[in-house]
Amino acid sequence: MRSTAELAPTGSRATIRLRPVPRYEPPFDDEATPQVWTSSRQLTLEWPADGPPTSPPAVIEPPAVVGASGDAKLAVRRFVRLCVEVLNGFRPAAHLRRLALPSHAADVVAQGLAGARRAADLRRARPPAARRPPVGVLKVVLCEPRTGAIEAAVTLITGDRTWAMAFRLELHQQSWSATALLII
Repeated sequence: MRSTAELAPTGSRATIRLRPVPRYEPPFDDEATPQVWTSSRQLTLEWPADGPPTSPPAVIEPPAVVGASGDAKLAVRRFVRLCVEVLNGFRPAAHLRRLALPSHAADVVAQGLAGARRAADLRRARPPAARRPPVGVLKVVLCEPRTGAIEAAVTLITGDRTWAMAFRLELHQQSWSATALLII
């Protein structure tokens, strides 16, 4: 254990004291014996004997992803931010094309353009003194049904109106691309 070090004060500075950190070692969970909880009423499982399978083997599917990966969350955040900028009129809807799969780009841009027109109509309907606030995001819910695919639902708000936006992103050649966009 190290000793305390003191520095002499110079001028109006206080004394600095370094004190040793107490020893601490966390418990070793991997060495503890597991507790077995059994009950007299617990049923015994009878496993079939090892032998040749009676039915053909099932097709092995990739395991379901429990939560969305960090990469997926980042891609969703980027796409939502771009869509909101399009809806608020800060970007043209054509900017959605670069985040869409080429075969689906026309549909994604058309949905973005329709949403932007509807938001602009809502802003123009009010007098200039009572301008509507821009479109904002209330909630984002996303899931990753399989590795390389994200489906998201977004709740949008502008003034007293609530909108919904749903989209799907797929991983193609190391980048996330939109394959569907729906703004309701």
